[in-house]
Amino acid sequence: IEEIYDLAKRRTELKSGGHKWHVDHIVPLKSKLVCGLHVHNNLQVIPATVNLRKHNSYWPDMPSNA
Repeated sequence: IEEIYDLAKRRTELKSGGHKWHVDHIVPLKSKLVCGLHVHNNLQVIPATVNLRKHNSYWPDMPSNA
């Protein structure tokens, strides 16, 4: 988990187009339908803009009626 956070920090520091990078929980930690876990295989490094748009409203295999 520490390596994932380090990767997000390094990507942001590289000033890759001025973008910030976030560590995202693929399955949200807290939402109305699911609760993911804070484990390495539920984390991904994505651009901050994508993460902020996503909120807790999308995850892989999400039911279509959610």
